[in-house]
Amino acid sequence: MHMASIQPLYIGFQKLSHFMSRLFSSKLNPLYHLGAIAIFLLIIDVVSGVYLFFFYSIDPQTSYQSVERISEDFLGNIMRGIHRYSSDALILTTLTHMVHVIITDRFRMFRWVAWVTGVATLLIFLAIGISGYILVWDARAQLTGLLTAKFFSFLPVFGDALMSAFLGSDIKYLGGLFRILLFAHIALTILIVFTLWVHVMRNARPRLIPPRFLYITITILLITLSLIFPAKSDPPAYINRLPFEMSVDWFYLFSYPLLKYIPMSINWLIFLGFFTFLFVFPWLIKGRRNPPARIDFEKCTGCEQCYIDCPYEAIVMEEYDNKKKALLKESKCAGCGICVGSCSSLAIDIPTFPLEETMEKIEREKASYVVFRCPFSAIPPKREKLLTFTVPCIGVVNTKYVEDILNMGVEGVVLVSCEYEDCYFREGNKWLEERYERKRRPILRKKVMGGRVLILEAPYVKSIEKEIEEFISSKKEGQDVKVVKTESLNYPVATAILAIPIFLFYPLTTHKIAFYPIQSSAVILSFKYRSSPVKEVAQVKVGGLKHMQAQSAIVKERSPIKMEVYKDGNLIYSKVYKPRGIRRDASIFVYEELFLKGDAQKLKIRVEETVHRGKVKEFEFEPPKNPKESVLITYDEATGNFLILK
Repeated sequence: MHMASIQPLYIGFQKLSHFMSRLFSSKLNPLYHLGAIAIFLLIIDVVSGVYLFFFYSIDPQTSYQSVERISEDFLGNIMRGIHRYSSDALILTTLTHMVHVIITDRFRMFRWVAWVTGVATLLIFLAIGISGYILVWDARAQLTGLLTAKFFSFLPVFGDALMSAFLGSDIKYLGGLFRILLFAHIALTILIVFTLWVHVMRNARPRLIPPRFLYITITILLITLSLIFPAKSDPPAYINRLPFEMSVDWFYLFSYPLLKYIPMSINWLIFLGFFTFLFVFPWLIKGRRNPPARIDFEKCTGCEQCYIDCPYEAIVMEEYDNKKKALLKESKCAGCGICVGSCSSLAIDIPTFPLEETMEKIEREKASYVVFRCPFSAIPPKREKLLTFTVPCIGVVNTKYVEDILNMGVEGVVLVSCEYEDCYFREGNKWLEERYERKRRPILRKKVMGGRVLILEAPYVKSIEKEIEEFISSKKEGQDVKVVKTESLNYPVATAILAIPIFLFYPLTTHKIAFYPIQSSAVILSFKYRSSPVKEVAQVKVGGLKHMQAQSAIVKERSPIKMEVYKDGNLIYSKVYKPRGIRRDASIFVYEELFLKGDAQKLKIRVEETVHRGKVKEFEFEPPKNPKESVLITYDEATGNFLILK
């Protein structure tokens, strides 16, 4: 970790996390359990979503009513609220988790797989949430679907056809799209299981569920929020009416207001650029990886403790000279040295903790007290006869090393670690405390006076001068090692802190924004037009007798069309549309939005085939006068006439 480059952010975040630890305790600090909280919220989201699915109607003509019936039921209302607010909490927690791993430098080198799959999972979360909002089929759903369709219509493969599904004349297209969206909603949820598995597969004993206090409190707060502020729908959607505004969920629809002000090409550039940057971020910051540990096969007794303790499953047990030996997989090794502290036979060492040099320095300087600290823990004060060593992880300090140091005449040893759940290498401080408390091998032998050893859980921003001075002046008696940690939990304050972001979900998901000029009326042109062919190829139908064979024409290309709109006789819009398909032989989809101030008396639409100039369709109508009023103009291919839908 390059402390010089990220020190201000890192120190700021540690100040915040240490403040939270004083309220929650280090074991229950939510900033140390963000990944587990996100998985727990996902479970709540899935369970509540399955419940809602049982009562939901996939038909867009009845889907809104089915959602409203769910809300009218007491349990259904709670489940809908939990589903919405847990989804928002999931995005907030995931983003906070990403910020945490960036600031604490836990996203690159051997952690790049977890980062890349985490970014992919965030994309999937957003896709699931957006599709879920569309399935409600209220005004927010329609406008979200329409804006999403506009975003994808920039790609030639989609064109205007996708927008016609959300604002058009045929509900069957929307029904088919709803089935695709529901399938995607479920399939992407299942896909998350795979991405999360890849996300944590490198870790031994991944934390998947947060501590009991956190998940119980979060669940109660979500239920309370659902009762006080139930999840509400916007007004119902109508496929032939344009919604001018909608309630924006800023956790999922945060980028949609950009579609109002920025060209679609720039929106695509921002989207692709941002997520490409996130995916390649681990390789943009250079760093030097810790060298791997080294195992002496001759000394290894095959006890398996290093294999058990390794937080990244970098050690496996294999047969070597007819004996079970520990084998290091260097590609997985993080260079933390936790395995060094696990080895009873001292068969493992690591270059970043040269034991012989350390012992020689202690003896040469005749230190009275020795401090070992990890790079992310508090810095001891400078004091005469107090010697400090920085190790890659506090878990590297084997109990036998401390025993040997104390036998050299050193009065006391201080081990300074990160806070309990915030170890940079996940489990170093945890295993250290259990070894020195004689709960895990290799234990601190009973002949060693535990009172001569002090373990401090202290982050980089904490001063430990007082604790070290008290330790130096103490009698250092007894067998038990003293562990100083932040253990107090302030239940009311901790609950209130968790409640603050949760109760902000309601205003952050009900804020209304206009996406179209609300002082104007709208004319929507949404139709499919099959123009005349300009190139055909004759094909003989094969089969039967020769005199019964017939020729049929295959269209190779169709004529483009030119559409013009006149307002009280004056041309206000003109555009040429080309047929779709590689051969330009498919139907033309037209989708346009025209906004008027209410002063127009007559509008006329004129469609002319550019190759066959004589083929013209015209339609004259009276536009809407009132603000936020819209009409839909479509085309009936069966009769060859334009239709107006209000």
